[in-house]
Amino acid sequence: MPTAQVTNRHWASKTSLLRTLAEVATSGWCTRSLYLRPESVTDPEKPHEPSVAALLSQVGGSETGFALFLGDEHTVAVRPPFPISRNVDADGPDVAPLGELLNARLIIGVVLLRLGRYAVGVLEGDRLVATKTGSRHVKSRHRAGGSSQRRFERSRERLIRELFDKACEVTQGVFARHLSDIDYVLLGGERLTLGGFVKRCRLMQELERLTLSRRLSVDRPGQAALDGIAREVWKSEVVTLGPDAGG
Repeated sequence: MPTAQVTNRHWASKTSLLRTLAEVATSGWCTRSLYLRPESVTDPEKPHEPSVAALLSQVGGSETGFALFLGDEHTVAVRPPFPISRNVDADGPDVAPLGELLNARLIIGVVLLRLGRYAVGVLEGDRLVATKTGSRHVKSRHRAGGSSQRRFERSRERLIRELFDKACEVTQGVFARHLSDIDYVLLGGERLTLGGFVKRCRLMQELERLTLSRRLSVDRPGQAALDGIAREVWKSEVVTLGPDAGG
């Protein structure tokens, strides 16, 4: 098999990916379907056959696993929004496992946070079932020097801690009724701010095993951001690979 190279890489909404799966199922080019759980992507105890290993080296790692649809001329690799639960190796186009994942009514906790604003929600599938938003003033950075700057920085750090504590309290309240049912948690906002929040909030530490590392894109946490967050939550990365002309 010629060496594969990435010819296209993009993020697809749930609706767009379901259309892609319908095309894979009916077009006739797919000769094999391979689903890999996250643990199976990099498990050194179960080395992949050379052709599959070459494909994985091109598309990169994945905390949610991969669905691979292989053909003679090209391959489509899908990094799904949530982990694949079982390994599958099937002849021809088997899109059912990925379709089932995309249509699952997972309970997903969402926390969107930037300095000054937060928004917390719970999704059941695509539907928001709980939300709360708020804001808390955080001073911009101070450029002066000396003792004035040190006082300003101490004040700013206190305001950030208060924001984190309030966001944590709100998250606890919004998640409370769904806490035993939450399948996954996703965070959105600036990575450094989110890291400080997680370190400050005990609940987020308790939910660490359910929290995916993917960060949701959000410019301004608020109700408007939550109203459209399902689209971001359910996005998948789709990578198309074809033969390398120089391989």
